Amino acid sequence: MTMSKWDLYDKNFNNTGIIINDTDEIPEDKYHYSINIWTLNSKKQLLLIRNTLNYNIHYPGFWNSINGNVLSGDAPIDTCIKSINSKIGIKISNAELKKVDTRLRDPYHYIYETYILYKDIDLNKICFNDNTAVQAKWIDLKELYNMIENGEIAWVLIPRIEEYVIPLMKENGLN
Repeated sequence: MTMSKWDLYDKNFNNTGIIINDTDEIPEDKYHYSINIWTLNSKKQLLLIRNTLNYNIHYPGFWNSINGNVLSGDAPIDTCIKSINSKIGIKISNAELKKVDTRLRDPYHYIYETYILYKDIDLNKICFNDNTAVQAKWIDLKELYNMIENGEIAWVLIPRIEEYVIPLMKENGLN
């Protein structure tokens, strides 16, 4: 596995100029950027991808959103575009993404930036380029609740689903 470099930020989201390897411990009061993208289609369905059973990745076999770590020199929005392409083989532009939140995640030393992508994606066009996912599907709100109840979705995502995704899926119309 290739080692990646990460820029470190302070609690006010300012780049400190410190670069570490992704395997290094993040020092106290420093943070690394990661991104999370929730994709919704015009039918108010949520796109989930199923992680491979590779136990070298987080939450093997669980359903997940598209996420990634921001590499040194990259902006979070660029990481979104790269992650969508590498995870599901779909090309998008900056204009298609809507940033909805940026927050610190202590004690994990992460800055977590959350985006919404409104896009109708044909499941037959999805290609799992980086081999971290093996399946994708669109789900409605009822199926989302069932998957949460059945423990099929990575547990760490549930508060984010409740905060960002469920309210959007309940809206009368998506723009």
